Amino acid sequence: MFSQSEGQSFCDGNPEANFFVFFTGKKYVVWQDTYYIEHAKSTKTLNKNEYVEFEQTWENGAVYQLYIREDDGTIFQYEDCCDEDTVRLPAEIKEGAIWQTADELSNYQILTTSGTLKTPFCEYKNLLVLKATFKNGVFNFYYQRGYGYIGCTVDGQLISYVSPRHPAKN
Repeated sequence: MFSQSEGQSFCDGNPEANFFVFFTGKKYVVWQDTYYIEHAKSTKTLNKNEYVEFEQTWENGAVYQLYIREDDGTIFQYEDCCDEDTVRLPAEIKEGAIWQTADELSNYQILTTSGTLKTPFCEYKNLLVLKATFKNGVFNFYYQRGYGYIGCTVDGQLISYVSPRHPAKN
């Protein structure tokens, strides 16, 4: 699990850490014209694997659970549709690597580990950029070492980003 280190700025990651971290505490995420608050809730066993249950509570009150686990450096997400895992992030981060979701309807590709992203709060550098191709569009997801997900773009336009405080109070 990860928690921000004393003296660590919200905009700073940890260059020695992984791109995906099991974040403790609350993560505030703006998504287009709404937001959600994410936190690790508990652990849950599914198909004999133990997952960290992350709960996302959206501005409108909708609540979603994500089940994430790590195995030998690979990050997996449990997929209810298929009763199996999708790789969220492979252990070996290699530019150009491509994989599909468990339902085979979407895919991910590692574009770079030196991406940049400007949000209303930070100018990030040295980010992992994943291209995610779904039925409803193509998204670039940005991950920072030592923090994890920090934002998303579509066609170069920022549509999502993390916030250091509750979005309704920004």
